[in-house]
Amino acid sequence: MINCLLVEDQTLVRLGLANLLNLDENICIKGQAEDGIQALELLASQQFDIILLDMRMPNLDGLGVLNALRTNAIPTPVLIITTFEDCDVLVKAINLGARGYVLKNIELEALIDAIQQVIAGKKVLQSALTTYLLDQQLAPQEKLTEKEQAVLRCLSLGMSNKIIANTLHNSEGTIRNHVSQILAKLEVKDRTQAVIKAINQNLI
Repeated sequence: MINCLLVEDQTLVRLGLANLLNLDENICIKGQAEDGIQALELLASQQFDIILLDMRMPNLDGLGVLNALRTNAIPTPVLIITTFEDCDVLVKAINLGARGYVLKNIELEALIDAIQQVIAGKKVLQSALTTYLLDQQLAPQEKLTEKEQAVLRCLSLGMSNKIIANTLHNSEGTIRNHVSQILAKLEVKDRTQAVIKAINQNLI
């Protein structure tokens, strides 16, 4: 049984998701919270297998919850349930440790599959929203080419070279070369440092 903490400020959405997910024999919505503060209180007193986290909430939002999880070394994996309007914070959420994201209009079967994938240690990047993010124009960056900017955004979403190659319709070798160029131009040693520097400099 997968014990879930569902964090969502809209009552009807939260109750609807809880009722639907509880229909699955392998999933239990063990706790519900309407904001980040309630979520952290529940996490302090109970154990959960996964957190289903909304981003925009009163009192303490999704990024605040993710920051608190990192600060307090709480290892519970997080799956973000979001809307297109949350794209401005989604990359930051992924880099704060969220294992993936799905849209709120996702089919129930797909949501259950996403939960199971996160529990299995995989990342979940729903294709519709990933495509939307990749289509967004990056902040001007004199040193990086257009393709390098696209690769950098893929890196920020936690994609492997193989997935980036499939997404951008290039070979893995070409993507490896682009990654090497990005590291050299940003003067960093690895992919993580590249993403952190890109975020700090508002490149993504």
